[in-house]
Amino acid sequence: MNDINNENSSEPVDSLEPVDSPEPAKTPAEIKKIQFWNRVQILLVLAVFIAPLAGAYFYKPSSFINYGDIYTPARPIKGLLMTGDGGAVELDSLRRQWVFLVTAKSRCEQPCEDNILKIRQLRFMQNNDMTRIRTVFMHTGLPTEVATDLAAKYSPVESYSVASQEYDEWIKILQLDEATRLKYQEQEVEIDQNRFYIIDPAGNLMMSYPADSDPNFIKVDIKRLLKASQIG
Repeated sequence: MNDINNENSSEPVDSLEPVDSPEPAKTPAEIKKIQFWNRVQILLVLAVFIAPLAGAYFYKPSSFINYGDIYTPARPIKGLLMTGDGGAVELDSLRRQWVFLVTAKSRCEQPCEDNILKIRQLRFMQNNDMTRIRTVFMHTGLPTEVATDLAAKYSPVESYSVASQEYDEWIKILQLDEATRLKYQEQEVEIDQNRFYIIDPAGNLMMSYPADSDPNFIKVDIKRLLKASQIG
């Protein structure tokens, strides 16, 4: 009886699970169709990544306008010797920081003083970035007591005197180009007077603003400059 059971147990038992039949071979036309749609999917994936980069490169919004007047190309600032409380320094030695510059010859009237206040306020407006900025009042022929009083009143603005001849030569660098002057041709103002200037950390004159400029708009320009700058 045991032998009969053993013999029966050794017989193969058919599996109840269905057996997958092999897929029929695809025709050349079907293979080309699959390859085509695979390429389409790859191109769509690439487009998702490339489109934002291409858009950022080619799109130039017309509303992005600097409030200040830009010097194109930027003008290097070199060789101007100034005298301050610590002795003689070259303006070029202030590089590695942004410089907000106000100039005056013989006197500093209300527009001049307003500019000194303005650059002081604009520096403080930058919050944590204000350490990247130096505010400078450069003058010639100004009575010593006036210069001292202004420096004390608007501290930490730095006050430096310059020899008259050097000032006259150097001030030519600050003059606007002819293209920029056309903007002001209908205004009865001395466009090179009572402006304040921005010098970048590489020692280049970049921008300037007339005396009546709105500090809130200037602040926007400055924030853009500081954000874009990798130095200073």
